[in-house]
Amino acid sequence: MQILRHGLDTADTQIRRASRRAAGTASGATRYMLTNSDTQTRLSRRHPPPAPAGHGPGVAALLRLTLLGVLLGPVAWQGAAAATLADAVSSALTLAGQGQRVAAERAVGAAVRRQASGLLADDAALRVKLLSDRATTNDGAYELEGMVDLPLLLPGQRSARMDLADSTVAAADALQQQLYWEMAGLVREAIWEAALAEGRLPQAEGALASAQALEAAVGKRKSAGELADLDLLLARQETLARQSDLDAARAAHGEAMAAYRTLTGLEQLPEPLPESAPPIKDDPPVPAEHPLLASLEQTVGRARAERSRVSADRRGTPILSFGAKRARADRFTPEDDALQLEVSVPFGLKRPSAPAMAEAERNYTEQLATLQQARQQLAQDVAKARVAVAGAAQQLTSARERAGVTDKALRLARRAFDLGEGDLAALLRAEERAREAHLNLALRELEQGRALSRLNQALGVLPQ
Repeated sequence: MQILRHGLDTADTQIRRASRRAAGTASGATRYMLTNSDTQTRLSRRHPPPAPAGHGPGVAALLRLTLLGVLLGPVAWQGAAAATLADAVSSALTLAGQGQRVAAERAVGAAVRRQASGLLADDAALRVKLLSDRATTNDGAYELEGMVDLPLLLPGQRSARMDLADSTVAAADALQQQLYWEMAGLVREAIWEAALAEGRLPQAEGALASAQALEAAVGKRKSAGELADLDLLLARQETLARQSDLDAARAAHGEAMAAYRTLTGLEQLPEPLPESAPPIKDDPPVPAEHPLLASLEQTVGRARAERSRVSADRRGTPILSFGAKRARADRFTPEDDALQLEVSVPFGLKRPSAPAMAEAERNYTEQLATLQQARQQLAQDVAKARVAVAGAAQQLTSARERAGVTDKALRLARRAFDLGEGDLAALLRAEERAREAHLNLALRELEQGRALSRLNQALGVLPQ
């Protein structure tokens, strides 16, 4: 709104200045106009013609709209700019709120690192003990003791926790790439679903226009007595059928675009739509830097670090205790004060820590199995995607040949119908085959782009 108000003020200022100049002496007023010819560009100087009477407000309005268009044009152009595939994926991630998962993982790693950088393995504790003979002999004897227990980290336990913190942060970074890759797969599918639905629209619109033209031609020939009423009804049925196809195509396109907008929050499909073909590599079938494999490998590393931490904690943590003690033998004896220092060292037996160690080992084994399964599944997906790309290229070649043949057949059928040598049913059959062939060609071109997109997704190619 500030830009709009500024544009209006600027336009009014320019209009007032133009009015003042027009009201002044016009005899010496000149202007320059650049004129182009086929051979040269020349600058000519001429006197301005007088403005027609009564046209002042129209010129002012035109000048006002022109200035506003110049001022607001860049803003409107920026709003209509189409997004790239990377922008669509980033927008979808933002709407899905997946960044909170990564932030939570990083917070866990930071917390483990803060604990490992300190001296304590656990929370400090306060112990208070009171002994008194008030309930028995009541001689005034008592003993009051206060201690602070500090569980200390051993050097091996500290290094194990540091490794766990590092692996947790690395797993969080890899998780971010995995989430981006997973969202890229959803966005790619939504984009190509919308593109395929959009590709059916021109074919349906062209078929309807052709059917309407044919109906008009049949109507003229029926009026001239060359065709029967049945031919006109057949042409009308064809027009209604093509209108129904167009309505269905528009509905499918609207649903696909609604799904895309809900996922990404964007109104337009990315540009350019087709992705570049990935390089052909037979060994290994799946790149080692695949986001899913990288994330699972980091998860395995985190499980390994957790197993090492549990093994280090199996020995237990020594407890350093210090405090003070005040004691009195009876009410006639002075009180004695003393400082106390205690050290408690656990034996580190295997049996008490066996369940935790077994659980850590099980988690590590499961993560290894998950990594291996994912590697095999990705190899299958890549192989299927490469076969689909080759099949899409072959189908596209066949679709082009089919479209050419059906076009020739349609031209012959239309010529025969115009000359009265063929009937309407034959022409309708030829148009049906030609329409199906061109629709199949348009879809095969889009299917080839989707096959390349799926191959990039299987190979872990991230939009940039």
